[in-house]
Amino acid sequence: MGIRPQSGARSRRTAALLSSGLLLASVLASFVLIGNFPSELAEAAGPTGPNPPLGIHLSYLDDPTTAVVTWQTASPATSRADWGTSSGGSYPFSSSGVDYASPMGTFLHAVTLSNLIPSSRYYYRVGDASMNSSYGEASFRAAPPKGSTETFSFAAAGDWGNSQATADTSNAIKAVDPNLVLPLGDLYYSPNETIVKQIFQKWQAFGQSSFVEPALGNHEHPSTQMWHTAEDIHCAFVNLPGNERTYAFTFGNTLFLSIDWGLWSNNTSDGVDGTGTSCGGVSGTAAIRSWVDARLAAANLDPNITWKVVFQHFQCYDMTTVNYFPMCPSAGHPLDQMEDILTNRGVDLVLQAHEHTYSRSHPVKFHNVVQNGSAYDTPGAPVYFVLGTGGDPRTATCRNDSWVAVCRAPTKTRVRYAGGSDLLRPRDRRGSADGHVPERFVGRGLPGPDEDDGVRTLHGLADDDPI
Repeated sequence: MGIRPQSGARSRRTAALLSSGLLLASVLASFVLIGNFPSELAEAAGPTGPNPPLGIHLSYLDDPTTAVVTWQTASPATSRADWGTSSGGSYPFSSSGVDYASPMGTFLHAVTLSNLIPSSRYYYRVGDASMNSSYGEASFRAAPPKGSTETFSFAAAGDWGNSQATADTSNAIKAVDPNLVLPLGDLYYSPNETIVKQIFQKWQAFGQSSFVEPALGNHEHPSTQMWHTAEDIHCAFVNLPGNERTYAFTFGNTLFLSIDWGLWSNNTSDGVDGTGTSCGGVSGTAAIRSWVDARLAAANLDPNITWKVVFQHFQCYDMTTVNYFPMCPSAGHPLDQMEDILTNRGVDLVLQAHEHTYSRSHPVKFHNVVQNGSAYDTPGAPVYFVLGTGGDPRTATCRNDSWVAVCRAPTKTRVRYAGGSDLLRPRDRRGSADGHVPERFVGRGLPGPDEDDGVRTLHGLADDDPI
C-alpha cells in the first residue's frame, strides 16, 4: 500500500495507521483512550513562507513502519517531508510526495514517511521541495508492532461541523495527546470544500501528532438536503486503508473496523463493503455484512489480535428516547443489520455517534444485560458508546432500560476531564493459562469535579458546560 495517484478529475491515494493496547476516557463530549507514555510534542517553528502547509494530519495504512502526512495549500506547490528521531532540524530521512487536486480544486499533498521503527517518536517538517514554505517541526509516536501489548491511546467523537465547539474539542484532544483519533462521521455538514478545508485546519491541533482515521456518516453522502458532502470530496482529503469508506486496520493487538452504512440507516441498498479501490466498494447491507463478518472471523484466528473495536456513525443502541432507526433490532424496528455479527464474533467495543449526546451501555446482547456493576471481566457482549458531541452537543431524554450504564443527554455535556482504571478483561483468544488478558483503559485526570460516569471501567470527571 501507499499513496497512489488515480486518473480522472482528481488523483487520490490510500494510507494507513499504527496501533497497540487499549485505554479510554472522555474529553469534551468525546471519548478518549489515553496512554501513559510521555507527551513530547515538538511544535516549534509553525508555518513559514508565502504558501505554507495547512490542515496537516497523519494517517495509518496498517503498516507500523510507515505513516502518511497530508496537507493542503492555498496555491499549487510541490511537496516534501523530512523526518528523524531527533528534534531540532537534523533529519536523516526525506521524501517527495504526491501533489493532486480535490474534486473542487483544493491543492492537496501527501508524503509517506517510511522505514519507521515501531513505537518510536519521530520529529518532522513538511513543505514544498525547497522548504521555502514549510511547517514544523511536529512530532508523533509511530505505531507499535502488530500484536504488541504495549499501551496506546485513542480518542473518538462524531458530529463535528465548522464551529467553535469543534475547535474546542480539537484542542482538548490535543491536550491529552492520543496516538489515534477516530472521527465518527457527520464530519463537515457542507457541500463546500472551503468548510472541509477549515475543519481539517481545526483538526490539525491533534492531527499533526495523532493518526486520524475517520468514519463516514450520513452527511458524507450526496443528498437533495443541505449540509451534505460528497464521498469523493471526503476521500480526496483523507488517506485511509482499503477503499477508505469501510475498512479495517490492526493497531498493536487491536483490530479497528469502520463501516460506511450510507445515507439512511434503514436503507439496505446503500453503504458499501470494504472491497474495491479508493471510495469504491459493493453497495448494500448484504455485501457489508458478508465483508464485516469475514473480517471479524479472520481477526479471531489472528494471534496478533486480542481486542476488536467497531467504529461507525449510525447507532446500534441509543441510550436516549430519540430512537433513530437503529442498526440493531429493537421494538418497532425488527431488522438486524449487524448485532448478530457483533455478538457472535466477540466485538468488545462499538463506538457510535448520530445522536448528539454522550452515553454508554453495559455489555448487552439483544437488549439483555450480560454484566453490570463497576467492572467487566470477560463481558461476553459489546459495550456501546454514543459519542456524537464533537462539534454540536445537544440534549435528549435518557432511557431507563437496564442496559443503559451512563446517559448525560439531559445537558449539553462537555466531558473535560478523565481518569480511569481497568476496563475490560476479554477472554484470552490465545488460550493463556489464566483464561483472560487484563488490559488497562487509562485516563489522565485533570483537576475538576469528580463525576463518575457510572463504572470503575471509565471514570469521567466532567463538568456540564452548555455551548
